[in-house]
Amino acid sequence: MNWRWMSLAVVIMGGLSGCEKYRLDQQVEALCKKDGGVRVYETITLPPEMFDRWGDPFPGWRKRKLEDRLGPDYRYIAEIIYLKRGDPIKVFSEGELRQYSEKIIRVSDGKLLGQAIVYGRTGGEIILLGHPSSNRCPVLKSTDETLIRSVFSQSGSSHSNFD
Repeated sequence: MNWRWMSLAVVIMGGLSGCEKYRLDQQVEALCKKDGGVRVYETITLPPEMFDRWGDPFPGWRKRKLEDRLGPDYRYIAEIIYLKRGDPIKVFSEGELRQYSEKIIRVSDGKLLGQAIVYGRTGGEIILLGHPSSNRCPVLKSTDETLIRSVFSQSGSSHSNFD
């Protein structure tokens, strides 16, 4: 094969390689508009001694296992659902589309108190050097921190959940 055909093949493949990335990014945006973000269904007010000096409820929650994060009265559930599986590390990267979901449930009655949903895409383009690109929506500082601080507030405090 001569260099002209090879050059043409590279140009065509380069043009097509972004198609999946573009399509998956459109899906991320559409899904995000539909149900992405943090939703609080009930706010729980806790006494000041249940908060650390940074305003986080359940001091030390970051160091505990997921199922023990919020003590015995609340369950914290985090899961990843693959909406499209792929191999984003390949040179001709196959894109992946995921939904990250986190929920807080009150154990006594099973009520969903709040949830955070984020959609993400990785890959879907040609990778010659480096790592595949990615996209997330919505972009939250930290979904677990945002969700936990949104559901649990401190009694007698004017602390904002989104400082």
